[in-house]
Amino acid sequence: MIFSEAERKRSFQLNMLIGGVGAVFLTAFGSNALLSQHYPLAANLLAMALCGLISLVAMRRSGNPRYGAYGVSLVAAYACVYLVATGGTDGTGPLWCYPLVVIIMFLMGLRLGTAVALGLIALLSALLFVPDFPLATVDYPYSFKVRFVSSFLALTIMSVIYEYLRSKSQEGFQRISAKLHAASRTDELTGVANRRAMQQSLETEFARFSRHGGVFSILMADVDYFKLVNDRYGHAVGDDLLVEIARLFSTGLRAADCTARWGGEEFLILLPHTPCEKAREVAEKLRERVANIDLSKLGMRERTTVSFGVHSIDRAKDIDDLIEQADQLLYRAKHLGRNRVECSEPGPASARARAASSPPALA
Repeated sequence: MIFSEAERKRSFQLNMLIGGVGAVFLTAFGSNALLSQHYPLAANLLAMALCGLISLVAMRRSGNPRYGAYGVSLVAAYACVYLVATGGTDGTGPLWCYPLVVIIMFLMGLRLGTAVALGLIALLSALLFVPDFPLATVDYPYSFKVRFVSSFLALTIMSVIYEYLRSKSQEGFQRISAKLHAASRTDELTGVANRRAMQQSLETEFARFSRHGGVFSILMADVDYFKLVNDRYGHAVGDDLLVEIARLFSTGLRAADCTARWGGEEFLILLPHTPCEKAREVAEKLRERVANIDLSKLGMRERTTVSFGVHSIDRAKDIDDLIEQADQLLYRAKHLGRNRVECSEPGPASARARAASSPPALA
């Protein structure tokens, strides 16, 4: 079983609570049995409390909640067998088995908990009904045996039903939570990351850059003359155009890269482990791909182009400065004619960049 961080935390808290309370009860009853000179009972109860505490310590040190859950559950199962076999104090030991089976189901989960509970019922039935069964030292009345096993089985069945319904409810909650989490990080129109998700990715990359020095760059992209598209073809076509451009950006990048709709017709692309000159090359390829999109399927007759501002973190003070500088470079690309890439790193303009400086057909 793989635990999410939230599930791991809940499991730790539950194991500590149930195991801790159980250890207190076992220690108290063991101490009372010791004072009453019931030494075998005292030794077993105190040993069970110690085993439960050891499993909780192992859980804390390993970080694995299974150690606590399985350890406490096995102690509970042993307690059931021991109390039925010996009768506990004045033959009242079996009465403690009822809460113990609930603990087993709750800690071990539906499948494993059911298997352990059914195995426990089979073993207790053998202890009670099989003549001269090993470990059995108390002869209970036959009517008590029947009623105890029947009631224990009924409680187990009800616990299984409850655990089944609880697990289904938990699965439904996790699915809804996952969908809500994805929705909070995804742009509803284009399906790429939204501004919030990109901000988190930028912070992660900046933290990595601060620790290890791995440079990263961003591309600030804006669809040229997008208002004319909306005015001429309507907002529905404009939305379809944004979806198509977002798809092109996403499919034209590496798996580690991230594309986000930054706002309106503006996109921001994060390129980890990429210096500025390499980022410029990526922007040029994306610019060419957008310029060559066949938009007839959208009902558009003209081509569409995109302008880029490219900036690298090694030329910025922080994330805000990085974004601001990329935005200024994008503004410069717009001012110089659109359908071009402006980068913070100086260098001769390529033939493609010079050819791209002419305005698109929508102008």
